[in-house]
Amino acid sequence: MSATSTPYTQEMILIHRVFRREASQLQQYVGAVRPGDVARARQLAGVLREYIGGLHHHHSGEDELIWPLLHERARIHDDLVRLMEEQHEALDGTLGEIERVLPGWEAAAAEAERDALVAALAEHQRVLHRHLGDEETLVMPLVEEYLTLPEWERVGKNGLEGMPKEKVFLALGAILEDASAAERAEFMKKVPLAGRIAWKLIGQRQYRTWRASVRGSSS
Repeated sequence: MSATSTPYTQEMILIHRVFRREASQLQQYVGAVRPGDVARARQLAGVLREYIGGLHHHHSGEDELIWPLLHERARIHDDLVRLMEEQHEALDGTLGEIERVLPGWEAAAAEAERDALVAALAEHQRVLHRHLGDEETLVMPLVEEYLTLPEWERVGKNGLEGMPKEKVFLALGAILEDASAAERAEFMKKVPLAGRIAWKLIGQRQYRTWRASVRGSSS
């Protein structure tokens, strides 16, 4: 496969940075909520549910569009693909535990429920970091070797499908936040001109406002 047709898997690294950052920050923010602060608990519960939904959607795209192709074409590495599938199941388990304890904390912001949620988030973060690291170092090279560029771009398109329009700029801001200048330029090449203009005029401000409301005005 020529260099010009090789999947640009650095895009996956950008997405993974978002999940790493958000998982870490959500654990920190939940742990800092004072007992009885129901308003803050409800706000963070909403952010947590969006995070969970985003991670589920991201992984379902891999389950449907990447792993089957690698099972078919990279059979010598089938153990690595099975490892990814097993890690997805383990992550689903950690998300299930978060969802189990979340309503109790959201309702009353009690200390015991907060601590249980922080513990669940810590376990989720541990499993998440292991999975993302393995996927980046062990499996993305297989994607570059065995998937075509159109197949890879289908994965990216799937990531945007089903996303509410009002969330698109929030997702774009989250992806670009920790990107280098080169990564940002490469990623924005795939955004239509109208979208790039809207991002400059509206999207950046929308993302900064959302970020400040969740993290605090000093963030």
